[in-house]
Amino acid sequence: MRRTLCPGLLILAVTVTACEPARAEDRPGSWMTDYNQALALAREQQKPLLIHFYADWCGPCKQMERSVLNRPEVLAEFGRSVIAVKVNTDRAPAVAERYGVTALPTDLFVEPNGAKLMESTGKCSLPEYHMAIARASTRFENLIAQRSPTTSPPDQPDPHGSKQLIPTQPVETDERLLPMLDGYCPVTLWANRRWEKGFPQYRAEYRGQFFLLSSEENLQEFNDNPDRYAPRFLGCDPVVVYESDRAVLGSTRYAAFYDNELYLFIEDVNRKAFKRSPDHYVRTRVVLNVDQIETVMR
Repeated sequence: MRRTLCPGLLILAVTVTACEPARAEDRPGSWMTDYNQALALAREQQKPLLIHFYADWCGPCKQMERSVLNRPEVLAEFGRSVIAVKVNTDRAPAVAERYGVTALPTDLFVEPNGAKLMESTGKCSLPEYHMAIARASTRFENLIAQRSPTTSPPDQPDPHGSKQLIPTQPVETDERLLPMLDGYCPVTLWANRRWEKGFPQYRAEYRGQFFLLSSEENLQEFNDNPDRYAPRFLGCDPVVVYESDRAVLGSTRYAAFYDNELYLFIEDVNRKAFKRSPDHYVRTRVVLNVDQIETVMR
């Protein structure tokens, strides 16, 4: 018996062959899988980029995949607040190396130009992850607003013909012109947990701030590894940073070490809150710039 090809099946075969799979960027609320495409889309739409670094062998990564990453409230932010991409560190080691990723899972928020905004290492809960997306989006919007040139409005003429004068605000002392840690030596503090004043001839600069060291040896030690000795968050209170996204310098009166890293707080209440749950405040590291630090009169 002669077999004939069913026309319906022929049409179906042609249709399937001609149909291309939809790209992630064409489906709002989806994770992308190509870092370069995701970065290009972030630049095109001027949105922060969320990079989720993972590996197939990573247990916490699998847990986040099941309980966090694909939840509707998270996916709803993609394309609206952020552009999101997953990066397998085994398949794309160069991307992980570029951002210094050494632990998994790591979630990194970057600007369209690639500069870091926030970084979270370890497994996050759904509320924490959703809050991190909102904070990164707000932080990016604030940075854009800060970078926009501002112009002062022209003086408005008095209706009676005299010129209105705007009173001049008094100039406050900028704390960034003062040495960090109130001039105490960060190396002595880290090594011996002892407050010892530094000297102007042993001055070092790091990330737009300057420190005074107590000896030539300590100066060399600091310059060799400044990140070890400088306080976290540029010396800003981590509780304030986490809860309000503001950069406010802490005080040496309220200092604390955690995992051999120094943190400063504006008051003892914040230091105690930090001690009760330090990982709550340091899991998400907000990338700060010296220009964002608010001048506070103590």
